[in-house]
This record gives sequence, structure tokens and C-alpha cells, in this order.
Amino acid sequence: MDPDIIANDRPELISDPKMSGFQNQMPDGAGTAVPDSESGADGQALSKIRSMCTVARASAEGVAQASHTDQRRIDRLRFGSAKRMSLELAKTISDASHRDAALRHIIELCMTANDLEASRILVQGIHSEPVRQELLLAHPTLRR
Repeated sequence: MDPDIIANDRPELISDPKMSGFQNQMPDGAGTAVPDSESGADGQALSKIRSMCTVARASAEGVAQASHTDQRRIDRLRFGSAKRMSLELAKTISDASHRDAALRHIIELCMTANDLEASRILVQGIHSEPVRQELLLAHPTLRR
């Protein structure tokens, strides 16, 4: 999708430095499926993101609930922190397939928390068409 259209659609989200780093990155190559190895800096970053998203999944589920308890507030803080740290770490990944896999984990975490705005923006940062289509099939609400 054209970045100018995105910027006009939700300018406050594009101006968020945590999200804007994924809008204009060009693929480094083929950048298809999930990477096989986790060696090197990109693989280690992907592994950390996967772990953070797994640990934060329970908090994301708490955020998605309609209750207004102290636990939900704690869950919201934990989810937000995991999302921010994962996004910052994903920005350091140079390999397109590793970056797409990292974004996929973050999108799944955001969808668990019903954070559609962040998920829709991050889907646009995925360069692998098969990965993007698989996410859109799994989560039809991501389509615009």
C-alpha cells in the first residue's frame, strides 16, 4: 500500500516512531517464508521477540477482556511494554524473512489484545506476500 495513503488515513499512528520504521522498508531479497535458522544477530532478535510475545500472550488476553480491574491495568502495561520492546528489536533486523517472521509474532500478540490499529499497520510492513496473505486469512478483520 502506498505510504502516502497510509499517512493520510491515520497520521497520528504513522508519526509514532515505534510504528513508522516498518512503513518504508524495502525487502532485502526474496523475503518469503519463515526463516529456518536463528543463528546470528537477526536470528537472536527473532528468538527474543518470539519469547516476549509468548510470555505477553496472557497479558494480551487480559487486555482483550471487557473488565476494568487492577489486573487488566497491569495486563495493559505488560502488553504495551512487550509490544514496544518487540517493535524496537524488530527494527534492528536486516534480513527480510526474519523481520517478516518477527512482525508476524507481534501482529499475533496485538490481535490477541484486539489492537487492530497496530496490527493493520504492521501487516503493511510485511514484504512476503504469502506471509501477509496467511495473516489476512487467519484474521479477516485486518483487511481494510
